[in-house]
Amino acid sequence: MENNLNGFTTTLPVLVLCRPRQAASGADLDWREFDQGPGIIRLPAGEEASLRIKNLDDDLLRQLVSEIEGCAAITGLNLSENRKVTNAGVAYLVHLPQLTYLNLSSCSLTNQGVTHLLALTALRYLDLSYCNRITDVGVKALRALLSLTYLDLQGCVKVSNSSLSKLRRDGLTIHHRTVV
Repeated sequence: MENNLNGFTTTLPVLVLCRPRQAASGADLDWREFDQGPGIIRLPAGEEASLRIKNLDDDLLRQLVSEIEGCAAITGLNLSENRKVTNAGVAYLVHLPQLTYLNLSSCSLTNQGVTHLLALTALRYLDLSYCNRITDVGVKALRALLSLTYLDLQGCVKVSNSSLSKLRRDGLTIHHRTVV
């Protein structure tokens, strides 16, 4: 099956969650488990999808992006706790400009990796919690993501309150508590 708006084929063990597309603009409607890979995934019309995958490294992330990049219905990606995902892997995400939700918590990102995210202008939710090598320089770059409504920087110990104050704006919730 060729990738399109309503489906994709994957060789990876992804968990596929779906919800009605209009939920993205309204209340936070719960995602429901829909399917899992590997295999052919046909998404319901009028719905958006979010993928969760574990045990990922940069090469597998490149493969995943190539498998899903033609599927505009995929608006969310949860890559949390994939510690082998680095700046090089995050660079592949530029091929998914439709993403509105991205969880990279506990991945091996630095400020350089954050700059790759600037191509994702539709992002509304970004979780970078426990990406311990991100500093004020990386946070400063996030000001360019004007659609962002939620940013999680919990456990990012090299991010200062001063840097966060420059990032604050109406409509953006920032979660940041350093762990001691």
